[in-house]
Amino acid sequence: MNREEKELREELVTYGRRIFAKGLVVGPGGNLSARRGDYMLISPSGLSFDELTPQDYVKVSLHDGKVLSGGKPSSEFLMHWFVYRERQDVNVVVHVHPPFVLGVIGGGGSIQPLFPDFIAYLSRVALLDYITPCTEALARAVCRAVQSADAVLLLAHGLVTVGSTLKEAYYRAEIMEEAAKINAITRLFGSPRVLSDEECTAILHLDAERYRQELVKRGV
Repeated sequence: MNREEKELREELVTYGRRIFAKGLVVGPGGNLSARRGDYMLISPSGLSFDELTPQDYVKVSLHDGKVLSGGKPSSEFLMHWFVYRERQDVNVVVHVHPPFVLGVIGGGGSIQPLFPDFIAYLSRVALLDYITPCTEALARAVCRAVQSADAVLLLAHGLVTVGSTLKEAYYRAEIMEEAAKINAITRLFGSPRVLSDEECTAILHLDAERYRQELVKRGV
């Protein structure tokens, strides 16, 4: 194992534990992967993020989907593989089960842009109807959705976010759950105050936001 792979495994453990600590998954739910060259490292099947070690992440070929080293990969590995083959700019795929996201979309609600970070990180979002988990049908549907989105809401299932770095994909998942919370709370008090197209455009053109985006894409 070279140094680059060793560091990537350690970084996956760090972000997996952040995902667990933030309550974006419970138990052995969710899965996480990162691409390097012609392979990906993906979380194993049946284990919780808070108990994984760097060695537990499974090395899978991006050419044919075969396991190169490690145990059994996540049951959703096909979804990760298809996404990497579809988008060469994506190096990380995060799949989580955020409770507020699931609650809002499961109740027929929508997650609207109510604060600047949503615009900066989640300007491209797709929603898929329920598809049986761990199937090729789901993998292909997510693959089609990420052609034009960086976050995919899965009805009665969860959320998929992608990014060029672990930090970017993780931030997108974390901010989506925060957005779902804010959307739910605003509905308790009345009608949400949604940011207008003009306000969204102004946010995206802020020098401060451009700087933050550059840092995130570099994983800083």
